[in-house]
Amino acid sequence: MGKCECGSETDWKEIGGTWICVACRDDDIKKSMLELKEGLTKVEQTERFLNMMKVDTLAVPDLIHRLKQEINKIQIS
Repeated sequence: MGKCECGSETDWKEIGGTWICVACRDDDIKKSMLELKEGLTKVEQTERFLNMMKVDTLAVPDLIHRLKQEINKIQIS
């Protein structure tokens, strides 16, 4: 246990040779997950736009579906 610059009294975890505050790490993970989901939403919007332009996007819906499944498997602990 120790106090981080973020103000949290928290545990520390070593990741890649660097000690990281667990509270900060969790916030970074949540932020990254949100960015990933927002990016996937943009891909879906682009796919719809391409469909309106009659561009073949047959592989895109399957890719989006698999990406969503993988994102949902990620657990923040």
